[in-house]
Amino acid sequence: MTEFAQDTVKPNPDNPAAPKILQWLPAAFLLAVVGVGAVLTLSSKGTRTFPAGQDVVTGQWMASYEKTNLDPGVPWRDASVNLWGGLNYRLFGEARDGAVIGKDGWLFTSEEFQTSKTDPAEVAGKVEYVKQVRDELAKQGAKLVVALIPAKVRVYADELSGAKAPAVNAGLYENFRQQLTQAGIPTPDLASDLKAAKAQGDLFLHTDTHWTPLGAQVAAQALAPVVNELDLDLPTATYGASKKPPVKRSGDLLRYVPVPEGEGPPPDTVQEAVYTRTDEGGGGLLGDDSLAVTLVGTSYSAVSKNNAWHFDGALSRALNTEVLNAAQEGKGPIVPMREYLLSQDRKDNSPQVMIWEIPERFLRVKYPVQQSTAKTALP
Repeated sequence: MTEFAQDTVKPNPDNPAAPKILQWLPAAFLLAVVGVGAVLTLSSKGTRTFPAGQDVVTGQWMASYEKTNLDPGVPWRDASVNLWGGLNYRLFGEARDGAVIGKDGWLFTSEEFQTSKTDPAEVAGKVEYVKQVRDELAKQGAKLVVALIPAKVRVYADELSGAKAPAVNAGLYENFRQQLTQAGIPTPDLASDLKAAKAQGDLFLHTDTHWTPLGAQVAAQALAPVVNELDLDLPTATYGASKKPPVKRSGDLLRYVPVPEGEGPPPDTVQEAVYTRTDEGGGGLLGDDSLAVTLVGTSYSAVSKNNAWHFDGALSRALNTEVLNAAQEGKGPIVPMREYLLSQDRKDNSPQVMIWEIPERFLRVKYPVQQSTAKTALP
């Protein structure tokens, strides 16, 4: 029940003239659900069956009871959560915890609005880890370039409604980028590049956390001269670009707006990018050519059925060389790099340059980053 019982009594700051009764509706709804739910729950046979052989002191009994008896015995739970989410959206213009409502159908992940006292330590730890990765790659003569993807709210702050990004996050992107740059790790200012390209079209999806094919293309074109300045002898490959027919795409943030289709933010219209090699080479690891550029990162880069932007293809076209994609979906930026450093791909095809895609919104997220010393090896 905690998913919808977040703020039981709250004013509407976006509409202070709203009737007082609307400010108390969340509390009334919560009390009604609790009352009816208590009766239905206690009358359910499953909730009156208790697990045997579980340790009460360590919490095993409660965990087993909740998972096996309580949750399945409350069939109205999901419906009530979605009902309150819909009412909250209609009355207050708010999404469930996890998303922030912007203007004209724009949605933002709440991760971009969160802060913590541990943020400086987390960011500092990631700076050190990136340096360690740089040093590890250098052992085999590889260079590191960081593709630091700005938060969606940083590029489209003008699409916010009542919410504002925390002031403490204002310098997060540039501070992190400058620390890497000062350490000799090329990290272009993709935030400025994306802001400058907004007139070309949408660079992030309205209802999703990810960028559009155009956003990936702009980032690739900004990274290409940075890689070229490393003066490496990259094998040549040429690529053509095209687009698939436009399709409707319901973004990952729409799940936080549980209203019937047509009543909430409309889905995005997306034309998937297609990059095709046009020269006679190719084959990658199975052919004659070695791949001199490797891409590691998150779902902004990973190959998956949901990937319509194909950042690896945009990079291949911008760099005129084939890119090995070692990005992974759903693991953040740190874990894929740690796994790549130990992978067979690295052993079989040591790159000349590694492009590490790191979204800004993950900088404050805690990951099991291993801090190495002079005697400790990565990862």
